[in-house]
Formats: sequence, C-alpha cells, structure tokens
Amino acid sequence: MGTSESNTAGTLRNRFTETLLGLQFRATCGVVSLTFAMVALVCWLFVAMTANLTGRLQRHQCTQLSAMLAHAAAGAMERGDAHALQTLGHQFTSPDSLLFVVFFDTAGKVVATADRDTAHLRQPLGQGLAVVGDQALGTPEFIPSSASGPAYLEVTYPINKLRSVEGTDEQGEAIAPQKRMDLLGYVRLGLSVEHSLQEESTSIDLVTGTAILVGIVTVPLGFIIVRRVVEPIEELSAVTGEFAAGNLGVRSRVRRRDEIGKLAAAFNRMANLHEQNHNQLVALNVELEERVNRRTRQLRELASRDPLTGLYNRRHFNEVLGHRLAEARRYQTPLSCLMLDLDDFKNANDTHGHQVGDELLMLTALTITSQLRAADVAARFGGDEFVVLLPQTSCSRARTLSERIAEKLTADVHAQLPQVKLTLSIGIGSLQGIDSDDPDELVRAADRALYAAKSEGKNRIATATA
Repeated sequence: MGTSESNTAGTLRNRFTETLLGLQFRATCGVVSLTFAMVALVCWLFVAMTANLTGRLQRHQCTQLSAMLAHAAAGAMERGDAHALQTLGHQFTSPDSLLFVVFFDTAGKVVATADRDTAHLRQPLGQGLAVVGDQALGTPEFIPSSASGPAYLEVTYPINKLRSVEGTDEQGEAIAPQKRMDLLGYVRLGLSVEHSLQEESTSIDLVTGTAILVGIVTVPLGFIIVRRVVEPIEELSAVTGEFAAGNLGVRSRVRRRDEIGKLAAAFNRMANLHEQNHNQLVALNVELEERVNRRTRQLRELASRDPLTGLYNRRHFNEVLGHRLAEARRYQTPLSCLMLDLDDFKNANDTHGHQVGDELLMLTALTITSQLRAADVAARFGGDEFVVLLPQTSCSRARTLSERIAEKLTADVHAQLPQVKLTLSIGIGSLQGIDSDDPDELVRAADRALYAAKSEGKNRIATATA
C-alpha cells in the first residue's frame, strides 16, 4: 500500500512537473511571440511614420519652393524678361536637390528653362489648363525613378499678380478699387527625393535588423529596446510635425549613435538645408521687390521730367495743377500761374545754332528753379515756353517773382552767353480772376496775359484780367 501510494505520488509529481514545464514553455513562447509581435509592430509603425513624415516634408518643401519661386518671378514674367527668369531659375537649380525649373506663359509656351536634365520635362501645359495630367496646380506629383533619372517630385504652380481695378456702380459713380488676381504664367520644378529615399531606406533597414536581433536575444532586452525606440521616435515625430506646421527653427534633440540617431541627424540636416533655402528665398524676394520698387520710382520720375531741362513735363504739370486747384478752392487760399516765353528765341536759335538754343533753354530752367520755393512747380510747356504754378501766392507776389526771374535771366544770359541778346515775356494768371473750376482755365488766363505782353512789345510782364 505504501509502495502504491508512493508510486502514485511520484506519478502525480511528475505530471505536475510536466504540466508546469509546459505552462512555463507556453508562457515563454507567448511572451516571445508577443515580443516579436511588438517588435514587428514597432518596426512597421516606424516605417510608416518615417515614410509618411518624409513624404509630407518633401511635398511641403516642394510646394513652398514653387510658391516662393512663382512670387519671385512675377515681376520678370509680367515684363516678359526671359533672361531674368532663366537667371532666377539657375539660382534655384544650383543645389543638388532641384533638378529643373521651367517657366510657361498662360498659353503653355516655354518662356525660360533652367535644368540639369531636359528629359524630366514630360509634357507642356497646354492652353492655360488648370490641371496638368491628373494633378491640380500646386499639388506635387511623385515621379518614380527610371533608367533616365532619379525619383523626384514635380509640381506646377501658377504665377499671379495682384492688381487694383477701378470700376463704377450701376449709377455710374466711381467705387473703391477692387483687388484682382491676374494669371501671368506657370512655373514647373522637379525636386529630387532620391537621396532622402536612400537615407530613409538605409535607416529603416538598420532599425529593423537591430530590433529583430534584440528581440531574438532576450525578451527583457526586447521590452527595454522597444521602450528606447518608441520614445525617440515619438520625439522625432513631434519635432517633424512642428516643423511641418511652419516652425523652421525646431530641431530634434535626439543624440544617439544608432539608426534613430542617424535618422534624427538626417532630419536636422534636412531641416537646416530647408531653412537655409527658405532664408535665401526670402532674402532674394526682398531684394527683388526692392529692385522693382526702386526701378519703378526711377521710371516714374523719368516719365515726368523733360529730358533737356530737367523740369517737369506738361503731363505731370497738369496732374499737379488739378490737385493744387482743388486745395486752393477747399481752403480758400490764393493760387497763381506764370507763363514764360523767350522773346525772339527762334532768331537766336537760327543765328547761333541749336547748341546755343539748348543752352538758353537749360539756363532759363536753372534761373526759374533758383527763384522758386519747394512747393512751387515749374515745367516746360513746349518749345521755349515755360509754366510755373505758385500755390498760396497772390497776383502781386507772383508779379514780384516774375520781375526777379526776368532780371536774373537777363544777367545770366549776359554773363554766360554774351553773344546772345534775349528778353523774357511773362503772363500771370490768378485764381482770383477766374470763376471756373476747370484747371486749364488758370493756364489759359496766364496764356492770354502772355499774349498781351507779346502784343505790347515783348520783354514785359502782363496780368490777366477777370
């Protein structure tokens, strides 16, 4: 009996031991399977997140580059300056990441190109269509690598110009200017992603291999490594999301010597390059805008000046006359106008030559401007006629100024051109002598006074009567 009970106890003990070992084996297999599943899940998440974040960053960079390039090229496209567009395109294609830049007009015709491989240019726009292929304007399209070139992102972006358009309402009254966006053309560029894809692939392979190896070695180390992998990935994901949101100064704080550290370092290098390109584009845009504004001011000033005398021309004088007349009417201030004509100028010009005639005109302009205030406006009205607008100046003060101009011109001509005998006739028109709000009426009054001075024997100063 005792032997039978001993055998039974031994059998139960052996069965319990076998059951415990089986449970331990199954539990260990479950933990190992769970560890491998977690490692595989982490690797898959890492691959997906890395590919998604890299793709988003590349598309964001491609779209931002195309938008900045379109804004920078608006002025040159509006002028049709192909050389400036080509120069601008070469500045952008100097980095290795940008393959080509092509500018089109609204009809789809190529205006300027700057590329290292013309085979990337797949198709033209075609009559200003808003969609190229299956991609909308401003949406990057991924072009996989082929035998002719690497993989890249291609985007076509419109080049627009914001303009102010004046109009009238149904009653014909002027309304406030409306803003309108005019299409000037398109810019297409290709951004290489081959280097990023290679770095991404290398980093993914290294991380996957390391994770699998660590998972095979030991379960506890697998959990520890998973934890160490997840935390920096989350930090890198947060940094990447903040960078994609527009904070170009953010960088990853991950400092490791493994694959994740390489990925963080690659992200930081890409962020530095992107921020550098962004700053260069901003600086270039500011410089281009300043050049355009400076050139516009120069052209506006040149368009309002007489090329010989440097005085304002008749068109600019008429613009100023309208404003000054409105101010004088509104504030009840005096306004006078002088019409000056060189007596016998044609005779002096024919006798002494056109060069002397030009010197007489320039000398007259210098004499007039030397006697004027900053608010006074002098212009060459045509030929040997000059006109001067005198704000806040009565008729009597205008006559005093006319006498000074006539005396000084006579002295200057005698000193610099003694071979020429020249006098000056001046007509004075005053706002007090006219009842019309037509700006030209003031000039006509001064012209009538000048005609009277000429009729009375020249070398005279006459004042228009009411």
